[in-house]
Amino acid sequence: MLGSVHGSLPPNTEVPGGGSQGNKEVSLWDSHSVLFSVSLCQNYSSYPDISEDTAPCRQDEVGKFGQYFVPPVFALVFVVGLAGNGLVLVVLGVRRCPWHLADQYLFQLALADVLLVLGLPFWATQFAHGWVFGEVLCKLVGALSAVNSYSSMLLLAGISIDRYLAIVHAVQLYRRLRALHLHLACTLLWATCLALSAPELHFRTVAYLPQAHASICHQGFEAHDAQAWRVGLRLTSFLLGFLLPLLVMFFCYSRIFCTLHRAQLLARHRSLRLVLLLLGLFVLCWAPFHGFLLLDSLQRLGYISRRCALERALDFGLLVTEGLGLLHCCLNPLVYAFVGVKFRRELARLCCTGRRQSPHGTSPSWSRATMEGMLQSPTQSLFTQEQSQRRGGAAVSNVLQGDTEQGYSAVL
Repeated sequence: MLGSVHGSLPPNTEVPGGGSQGNKEVSLWDSHSVLFSVSLCQNYSSYPDISEDTAPCRQDEVGKFGQYFVPPVFALVFVVGLAGNGLVLVVLGVRRCPWHLADQYLFQLALADVLLVLGLPFWATQFAHGWVFGEVLCKLVGALSAVNSYSSMLLLAGISIDRYLAIVHAVQLYRRLRALHLHLACTLLWATCLALSAPELHFRTVAYLPQAHASICHQGFEAHDAQAWRVGLRLTSFLLGFLLPLLVMFFCYSRIFCTLHRAQLLARHRSLRLVLLLLGLFVLCWAPFHGFLLLDSLQRLGYISRRCALERALDFGLLVTEGLGLLHCCLNPLVYAFVGVKFRRELARLCCTGRRQSPHGTSPSWSRATMEGMLQSPTQSLFTQEQSQRRGGAAVSNVLQGDTEQGYSAVL
């Protein structure tokens, strides 16, 4: 049976490689799918020596709900996310020669989403049938999910920082060295994500639950410090995987819009709407999950009194909102498709003609059309010369003109 999120196994429960439960704690919630969900539970009524005060809350209904909710939702996200981001990778990989800087960001963002959704079938299978893939895949899939859940968020923040430096500060030297900065920043970002996934490789293991007649892939913390590790990892996920990227994006894009407003960007209203759409999708998808995650962590730390009704609500909320958060992997390609005119054009050419190159050996950059307010044709400046001189925005105009010539997307 699937289910209980907050409980741990009773004493003397067999945990392979860990001896008795006196040495290892099997946290049912932390045998998670992608972030902190998915698990199997036991029937605690089989252990009459556990009192009402020490027994975990019964969460049978949570398990039954998860059994029917998680596999189809993960399957939907897997199919749509893989197809959508796969198309982005194909269009960039086949039609882009050479790549622009925006395309490198887009490629890595789509790749992160693809790698994230590739782990979903494993977790959906665990929810339905238990973990049947062995300990090596348990560690690898857990680490892969952690790496790419962080990388997709941090990449969006990195893009906003790049736009902030290029537009707000109008740094000409930065423009010339941006390719080097991009490679260094992305290398540092992926190295950070790998470091944050190290606990998955170290702690994740497979445990057999006799009462459930199934195994789970979980984080096998030592019982004496399990709570500290569990809460610490959750708070790290909240801070580095959501709050910090959100604050960075809010600051950078706020300054960008102030700069563009002072320079009287002709299409600034549409630009604002498009960026607000992207930020809104980010917040809409991930804020509910991280809100529930923060509440659950506060309860574990004792700042919120422990009540079974609250635990049950948190368990339901974490399951549902994690599925909502994963939809972000599906929505990014839809934004490209609806906003990026050149993307649709190149995709149509790819499907209808199968040609790998345009007649002149290069194909137009679809990422130029992502933001009309910041991106226009290579011969058209975003500001008129009169406005740039009157507002003292010549440097900004030059930077944006240079970005336009490179086909750089201001947001994605």
